[in-house]
Amino acid sequence: MAARDRNTLTQNFVAQSPAMIEVMRCVDLYSRARTPLLLVGATGTGKTTLAELIHACSGRTGPFSPHTAGEFDRSLEQSQIFGHERGAFTGAVDRHVGVLEEAGDGTLLLDDFHHLRRATQTLLLRVLDRGVFRRLHASRDLPLRCRVIVGLTESPERLVERGRMLEELRYRLGYCILPLPTLAERREDITGLAMHLLGRCPEATGEPGPTRFAPEVLSLFHAAAWPGNVRQLEMVVRDAYLRARRSDMVRLSDLSDVVHLSVGFKRRGDAAQNAKAIQVALEVTRGRVDRAAKLLRTSRTTIYNYLEAGSGTQSFREGSRVNSSSAPA
Repeated sequence: MAARDRNTLTQNFVAQSPAMIEVMRCVDLYSRARTPLLLVGATGTGKTTLAELIHACSGRTGPFSPHTAGEFDRSLEQSQIFGHERGAFTGAVDRHVGVLEEAGDGTLLLDDFHHLRRATQTLLLRVLDRGVFRRLHASRDLPLRCRVIVGLTESPERLVERGRMLEELRYRLGYCILPLPTLAERREDITGLAMHLLGRCPEATGEPGPTRFAPEVLSLFHAAAWPGNVRQLEMVVRDAYLRARRSDMVRLSDLSDVVHLSVGFKRRGDAAQNAKAIQVALEVTRGRVDRAAKLLRTSRTTIYNYLEAGSGTQSFREGSRVNSSSAPA
């Protein structure tokens, strides 16, 4: 892959947080190795993008070939991975090249590896141990030329305990491990990520639109829970971009209701926790009670009741500058 492509992929990674700086250090350590590599991260943390960057930095001449276990037909997954010869099973009228062979001298990503059947995992253990594989119904082995990167959503130890991964594979794969942090674990990157994703919106949507965020939007992004990680942030930014495309700035009113504060307000919930949630909401909305109520999915009256009753701490009452133009309902 050309240096220009490597640079483009590197620019897709915002790495200001200690967690992501460590990830990029590991990319330097592991990218040129031939050994299998294990990427462990929750859905949406960017395993495919990271695997593509590792491939780009590896110097390999073949393609980057990403696959997930879910795309394979359960009854045909061994054929789809290893390939088959004519007559291997009913309907196999021609030779089929599997993804191991198709990747050639490149990099094969097998994401959600733990969803593969145990029989398939056993065959892959042989491949990783011996560096050869065999098409179904074939009489000879073929050399494994690609580098294999495995993606998991949980640690291999946890998957072995749950019976989702062979223990032997844990020991075969469990040394070159690169963990990916959740978005909540790399909050220092949120502003940079949001700006980067906003900059990609014109190409992704085919529409002109805003080029910046209102400060309170970035504050909300930093407070949000982001259970879907970077993938969820990308969709939220793209949706807000389309909603605000006649403006030069994304504002709170352009965000859909899918963004939740990390400290939520619960009816009949803990008073101190609700007070904290109100404080965050008022800070994000610069004291606008109506907007804070919308973020917390409660009423303005409820917020005023908390402010008047002092449910929480004195610092909460002093730290929240309420916009007096917002009257209670």
